[in-house]
Amino acid sequence: MDYSIAPGWSWSADKEAMPLLDSLKLPPQQKLLLLSDGSLTKFLETSNRSPVDVEIKNHETRRLEKDEAEYLEVDAPQDAIIRDVWLIQNKRRLVYARSIFPLSGLDKHFIETIAAGIEPIGKSLTGHGLSASKDKLEICAVHCIDANNALNLAPEAILWAKRYRLSAQTPSGVEGIKASITEIFSPEIAGRPPLNLEK
Repeated sequence: MDYSIAPGWSWSADKEAMPLLDSLKLPPQQKLLLLSDGSLTKFLETSNRSPVDVEIKNHETRRLEKDEAEYLEVDAPQDAIIRDVWLIQNKRRLVYARSIFPLSGLDKHFIETIAAGIEPIGKSLTGHGLSASKDKLEICAVHCIDANNALNLAPEAILWAKRYRLSAQTPSGVEGIKASITEIFSPEIAGRPPLNLEK
């Protein structure tokens, strides 16, 4: 998932994001989609009353980049598993998502099992007995040529994006996984961000 931040935009933390979205007069459903720290899969399934499928586009192990490690607040260099997927509902691509799982100190086989699965990450973690929480939520407008091509959008189209840090713990409270998730939304469910942002 290669993307760039749209001109005039930057990542806005959740406290800044709410007044921003209010000023843009986004409908409540779109604001909830972008700002909720709940399960995206459950949100989509409840909203559209149908299951969400996963189409895996990329699954690899590589070194963490400096900005990725800084966002996750983990040591670099270290290896991480990268997973890019489309969340699909009723044969419609709705969300392009990247998950980054640093591997230091973790069971690589366990992380591989989760990352290679065909379930959304949240469901997979729950299925393995882990409870997940999110923090560092931010939103932005981005340009992503892969997403635009897959959605049959103009090459220059910009889309809403959201990122957050996911921590998953075992029932005993021991942290098992830390990951970053970036989600890029189809305008079908999130609308389109304005080309020129006036703050």
